[in-house]
Amino acid sequence: MRRCVFPLCLTFLLFASGATVLSAANRNDTKPGSLLGRLAGIDRLYSDTALRFACSETITAKPGGTHRFEYIYVYGTDGKFRDYRTRAGSRSGREISLAAARLPRWLTQAYCWAFIFGPKRWSQFRYELQGETEKLGRPAFLVRFEPFGPMEKDVNDWFGTAWIDRKTLQLLRVEAQTPEDYYHRKAFESRLAAASATPLESARAHFEIESVATDFAIEKNGMRFPSEVLIEKSRFTVPGRRGKPFETALVYRVRQSYSDYRFFSVRSAEEIRSILSGQPEVPNQPLPIGTPRR
Repeated sequence: MRRCVFPLCLTFLLFASGATVLSAANRNDTKPGSLLGRLAGIDRLYSDTALRFACSETITAKPGGTHRFEYIYVYGTDGKFRDYRTRAGSRSGREISLAAARLPRWLTQAYCWAFIFGPKRWSQFRYELQGETEKLGRPAFLVRFEPFGPMEKDVNDWFGTAWIDRKTLQLLRVEAQTPEDYYHRKAFESRLAAASATPLESARAHFEIESVATDFAIEKNGMRFPSEVLIEKSRFTVPGRRGKPFETALVYRVRQSYSDYRFFSVRSAEEIRSILSGQPEVPNQPLPIGTPRR
């Protein structure tokens, strides 16, 4: 997965008892197991060399302050993907690194969750359909994903849940955790249960758990784009004082907001539906860079 480099959500979702394991087989039928094959369209959309855009990114961190950037996503004439940031309002267009902002954390690519569902990842993740719900006002499939070992950094190092638009099979929201935070969460829950059973014998224990949630609330021609990333790290203490089961203290919170998308090239709604359905792509001639298509 392309540089999806930081952790995911404390709204921990347990496995549903009736969950359906998604399979790469039977991808052309209408059974629940065929959903994984259909979800491969999410990966294809963001791997599409015709896609080019820029948008405004505002990062507000506590601690860390507020920082504004222009985020650029392009495929060069050589067919190679490139994304980078420039300082908002700068005329130089010079690429900058987020490291200079001294933020506690950030998500390098807010859309990177799309690549979890591509065929290249099918042997590296376990997928479960956990039922149907609603998100962003849309009926949605709830899909759980977990890595198969061995885990490789930036490839299959995420545990999480995705809300998938039931009609369009587009991402609506993703919540996840790195393995380190996933197991910290499990340890916290285990210690919490033990403290509840024998409160007088429990020494205080501390757990720091990081979380990330990404919403895809912006649409263009039926294709969804990230609107916000929320990254939080909290410190949990078990047991809490004054008879509380536990106490929570915020370590940091980082919010990455995206707006003012300008498209240099984006496929039509018909082409996007074709890609999502797995049909051959409709040829598309991208506009020259510097000519936004809204």
